[in-house]
Amino acid sequence: MAHLYYEGMELSERLGLDKIELVQEDTVSRLLSLIDDHFNANLSPETPLTDSALSSLDRIELAIRIEEEFGVRIDERVYDKCATVGELAEYLEENSEEA
Repeated sequence: MAHLYYEGMELSERLGLDKIELVQEDTVSRLLSLIDDHFNANLSPETPLTDSALSSLDRIELAIRIEEEFGVRIDERVYDKCATVGELAEYLEENSEEA
């Protein structure tokens, strides 16, 4: 990636782009797309996982698909720890092999 510098400052810093959390938004978008594509559930980052209408079998399948997509192993403890879809996305970002 090419970096542009201006008076000792990277252009992205001058524009404030270094403060934008693009990775997290990308993770949220990817997770929401994965859930919608495979489970036909249109959720938001604020949707509580307990209100997601995913059955226990769906949650197991989602865990498998998350591992395939993000390289992060998910089990019931993770679902218990992450109250919302957004929190699950944060967990994925923090534990991703890509990070």
